[in-house]
Amino acid sequence: MQGGIAGHCGHDEYAREQQHTGHRNMAKAIPSGKGSTGRACMALLACIALLASTAADAADNERRQQYRESMEGARANYTADARHCRQDSDSRSARAVCLAQAQADYKKATAEAVAHWRNTAQARTDARIAAADADLDVARARCKAGPGQAQAACLRQAKAARLAATTDARSDLRVTESRNRDKEERKKAYYRAARERCEALAGAAKEACMTLARAQYSE
Repeated sequence: MQGGIAGHCGHDEYAREQQHTGHRNMAKAIPSGKGSTGRACMALLACIALLASTAADAADNERRQQYRESMEGARANYTADARHCRQDSDSRSARAVCLAQAQADYKKATAEAVAHWRNTAQARTDARIAAADADLDVARARCKAGPGQAQAACLRQAKAARLAATTDARSDLRVTESRNRDKEERKKAYYRAARERCEALAGAAKEACMTLARAQYSE
């Protein structure tokens, strides 16, 4: 999109370079501000900002709708699974395991719905931890339904699996957060450099340059 704007403003070579570098010589993409060309570029940049905002709102509404549908589906599935457990289980222990699995599936589904809705690394990590906790609940029910002499070992193994899963989730989160911080710092550095180039301009050219910089680096 930005390359197309640069070409419209009479800088085709810059537009091609922008597709490869994404941050070099931004000032070259800005017209001198004389005549209708500068005004046209500014209008196009304003349209970009409006379209970006509209697209963000549409994506937010879509996630909200998906969240509602996922939560409703999770509740419906749990109700059906729990009814099946109560009606078709052959014994009390089998019913307990079946219900534990139904509850675990519900917890996982709702945690995934929240993670998708929030769309953050922390939310996805929380969903992984919730899944590990749910699996532990199922394992406890199964261990309790097993032979008495094997219950302790079964439970130890289940707790170890839960610990490994949660440790991996938190470790992955730390790596993701570190990468995101590095990415944000690079983006801020590029934005500062772009602003310095814009400061060398004046009038409409400077304003258009700043608009393009903010659009490119989401400031």
